[in-house]
Formats: sequence, C-alpha cells, structure tokens
Amino acid sequence: MSRVGVILLSLLLSCTAGFAAPSPAEAGYEELFKQVRTTSWALYLRETGGIRAVCSSTAFHSDTVKTYLLTAGHCVIGNDMKRTDMMVTQDHRMFFPAQLHKSGLIPRKNTRDNSASMDDYQGNDWAVLVADVGQRPTLAIGSSADLSIGEDLIMVGVPFGLDFLAVQGVVGSTDVSMSTLVWNHYFGANIFVAGGNSGGGVVSTKQKKVVGIVNAGPGSQSSMMVFMPVKLLPVDVLSPPKAGNNTPPTSEMDHARP
Repeated sequence: MSRVGVILLSLLLSCTAGFAAPSPAEAGYEELFKQVRTTSWALYLRETGGIRAVCSSTAFHSDTVKTYLLTAGHCVIGNDMKRTDMMVTQDHRMFFPAQLHKSGLIPRKNTRDNSASMDDYQGNDWAVLVADVGQRPTLAIGSSADLSIGEDLIMVGVPFGLDFLAVQGVVGSTDVSMSTLVWNHYFGANIFVAGGNSGGGVVSTKQKKVVGIVNAGPGSQSSMMVFMPVKLLPVDVLSPPKAGNNTPPTSEMDHARP
C-alpha cells in the first residue's frame, strides 16, 4: 500500500474510532409514532353515495364498551355532517358508530345551530366523540403550558382522507394572531398538514402525551399548522353535557388544565 493510502486509512480509522451509533432515543421517534398510531382514528361521514373520511381523532379514554376520541369541533358542524351519520375506524375496513359527546363550539346569537360557517361560532374548536367499541389503546392528555418554541411534535392523521400518515415538526408559536375566527391566539407549528388532518392529536415528544388538536392550515395543504392547546379543554371533558346547556368553558375552566 502506498504511503498516501496508509495516511488516508489512518485518518479514517481515527475518525470512526470515536463514533457511536445513536441510541434509539437519538435515532428518532419510531416507537412513539407506533404508539400514537394505535390511538389514531379516522372520522367518516355516511353520505348518499357512500362514505368518506373527513377528519382525524385521537383516543384518550376507553372503558369496557366505549372509547372517547378527541377531535376538532368544526368536524361536527354544518348540514353535511349529520351527527347520527358518523363512523370511526383505525384501518378503513372495520367501522364503529360514533356520536358527538361534547363540543367547545357554540352557535352565536341568532345563528342556526346547523351552520357550516366558522364565523357563526364562538368558544373553542374541540369536540369529544364516543365510539361504540371499548378496550382500545389511549394516549394521555399532557400540558400545553410546558411547550417551548422549537420543541419537537409528532402527529398521525388522514391527510386528504387517505391512509394514516405520520409527520414530525416543531412548535413555531405559542400565540398565533392570524385569524378572525376562534383559532386566533392558538399555537402554531411548522409541520405538514392537509385537509383530513383536522382533529388529530398533536403529541409532544418530551411528554409523550397529547398537547393540542389540529385545527387549521393555510390552503388545502401547508407546512404551517394552527392547533388548539389542550389547556383550553374543560376539566370535565368526559362528563355528560348539561341538558340544553352546551356552553363553552368559562375562563376559570379554560385555565384549570395545565
């Protein structure tokens, strides 16, 4: 071997001698993605011509017969979303009936309760669905107040109503002022979203818990996402709504959750 070859080989060996393969934690979030996938559901609407996926959701509580899914309130408003025509699935093959349990969106005064325009609503853009199936994997609700700019986030949803897709991004803002709708002053993230991702759970890789709900992104697809921090959820999100009084959470309830 030439002297030049020996020198190059020595340099290569000296550079690789101190190299260690990244640990699973450093290599990525594959295991967390797998966990989040087991708690991710697609929300389908039954129509005259068939069924179609319209939103995403995340299971956060499950008992022996029911599973509670967190999604966006705007997924269950309007004439085209009959609340008795909802179904949910985790594989696009086996479907379960689902009903609206509670919503943070309230029609404004003198507005029809079946309006499809977000301009006609106040409150916050969240909803809880109850699926007629029990003993399913769940993901706990975390603390959105502990999020910091640049922190890693992941989510799994059904962009364009297609198959489940896992994506990763970072917190971009904890106060996005860009809308005249209820989304104003929500959190922002640099992460890919598209129509169908709405309602999906935003997961902190540090906490390994749901810290937000996907609400919006400019256009039909975008690398910018607006999400509602879970601190705006009421503390009694699982309790049945009071008869005839589905009001948005009070300011005290807004800040009761971390």
